[in-house]
Amino acid sequence: MEKDKSQNNRELLLDTTYILPFFQVPITVEGFELSEFKMLIANLSRVHLTELSVYEAKAKLLRLSKVHRGYEKALRVFAQNLNVLRLDEKFLFHHYTSEADECFNQLLPSAKRLDAFDLIILSEAFTVGELLTEDEDLLTFRDSDQFAQSPLSKSIRIRCWKEVAKKKLA
Repeated sequence: MEKDKSQNNRELLLDTTYILPFFQVPITVEGFELSEFKMLIANLSRVHLTELSVYEAKAKLLRLSKVHRGYEKALRVFAQNLNVLRLDEKFLFHHYTSEADECFNQLLPSAKRLDAFDLIILSEAFTVGELLTEDEDLLTFRDSDQFAQSPLSKSIRIRCWKEVAKKKLA
């Protein structure tokens, strides 16, 4: 994945899956390469994260540490890794806002299959314009007639890693 100068002003909201590597949790996504992910991050002008995804990442790490001893250290240094992200000007953490809630309420009638967490993350992604996710429910919703008919559908791109890698971040 080569550096693309058009990426310089590109911003992207990462779903929970994609913040896990920052907390020493490997992810199993078809075709995912950490080196390509690092290049994607380097090429973005801003990387957006939701506070909800931080909570989900901590909860996942706690579950993993109870089953696999190898995650205990990652659990202990979670705050240090979080501080590195918070201090990096490239990373912007989203608090739930009235604008996101407005999107949530507009999406709610057509998004019955999404749980509250998915709907909150999707709603926050509208303020960015692009979401990188592996969530099957979100990707199914993206491809649905209900979403296509929503005026909101034109203001966001929802993509998975396979699509990002295939399009070379087009």
